[in-house]
Amino acid sequence: MRRGMVSLAILAAMPVAAASAADMPLKAPPVPPVPYVGYNWTGFYIGGEFGVGWASEQSTVLTQTSPTSAFPPGFVASPVNLSGILGGFYGGYNYQINQFLVGIDADYTWADLTGTQSDLSPIPGNGAVSHHNDQMNWVSTVTGRLGYLNNNWLFFAKGGGAWGGFYGSSNTYSGAGALSNTSFGSTNRDGWTAGGGLEWGFAAHWSAKLEYDYVNFDTITHTLTETNAATGAVGYPARSTTSYLNMVKGGVAYRF
Repeated sequence: MRRGMVSLAILAAMPVAAASAADMPLKAPPVPPVPYVGYNWTGFYIGGEFGVGWASEQSTVLTQTSPTSAFPPGFVASPVNLSGILGGFYGGYNYQINQFLVGIDADYTWADLTGTQSDLSPIPGNGAVSHHNDQMNWVSTVTGRLGYLNNNWLFFAKGGGAWGGFYGSSNTYSGAGALSNTSFGSTNRDGWTAGGGLEWGFAAHWSAKLEYDYVNFDTITHTLTETNAATGAVGYPARSTTSYLNMVKGGVAYRF
């Protein structure tokens, strides 16, 4: 009899306990992270760019066609400083990850960078002078890009490979002022580049950029075509040349 009464009491209390549990506050479910919503940078793009550049190159004489040359092997010429305008095309692909960006960028830029310099023979009493006229005709780069996004503003850094085309000519005069020889040569050089800049998405598929790039070209060994002014004989003296380039460019791109 007593056991039956206890069972009835437990059964009677169960609805009250269930009701109390139902009245307890429930723990709120975790809030999922809010995805980044803003200007969309992902996709391919192509554009045009324009800017200015300044470069420097310096050559060392390795060999000469005449043992009595006014500029013997080992002579280090004065640096030739070049400057001028740039213009070309660029394109690439961006991939946006929330407020960060990774991508690849490539460009080809025509250059009109020119410079002149003169050297006096290091041989005492010789008096010969060589006048140099150098120019850079083009530069191309392929780089990776990393960026940080603030809606339609992109702050980026870039780095990769670079290539450039150079041409140079020289006239050498004796101490008496007579033309001794003329020389010329062209080279294609490769190296590396690093830079960065700012890009502004001013419309759904359009953006404008401003960037600075530094290019360091590898030291190159090359030959010149040299003609003796008196005899017409042609020789091929060797030079070793180092060079670097700075560029500031603005551009406008369409993003697909």
